[in-house]
Amino acid sequence: MKGLTTLWKAFRTICIVQLILVAFKAMLSLRVLFSQANALVGIINIIAYALVFIFVYHGLSMLNYNYPDVPLSPKQKRWFNILFLINFILIAFLFAQIVNNWWMIQFVFDMGTFNASKAAWLYGTALFSISWFIFIIHFVFLTGMYKLRRLIYENTVNTWYNEFDQKP
Repeated sequence: MKGLTTLWKAFRTICIVQLILVAFKAMLSLRVLFSQANALVGIINIIAYALVFIFVYHGLSMLNYNYPDVPLSPKQKRWFNILFLINFILIAFLFAQIVNNWWMIQFVFDMGTFNASKAAWLYGTALFSISWFIFIIHFVFLTGMYKLRRLIYENTVNTWYNEFDQKP
């Protein structure tokens, strides 16, 4: 196995950051599940963040075990395709989370709120920022996963051609 390039090392770092942020949001959704009356919204949030987490984990494992030229198993291909399609739907969910937290923007940039309660300001800013970071990183992640899958396929096919083109 060849070493990872700088771009793929950065992609791995983005994957780890995304795993942490998504796990954090899933835990906040779990808290909402037990503390508020609308449990259905909490369950939907937990399922959505769990699917994002699974896809990011799957991508990280593909990068670790299949890069650059280890072919994907049929099970890995099937899971990748299913999760890739589901994550396009989850882009809409992540955007809805941003729209849902949009009301906090007035408190994030208001110095009066900052001076009145730094903890409340920090909490609101963190929730708003985490939603944006997850959304943006997820676009980068989906693009990287497409490129990774394509690169692994091309390298695998090239390796097969090289094996059969060699003469004894």
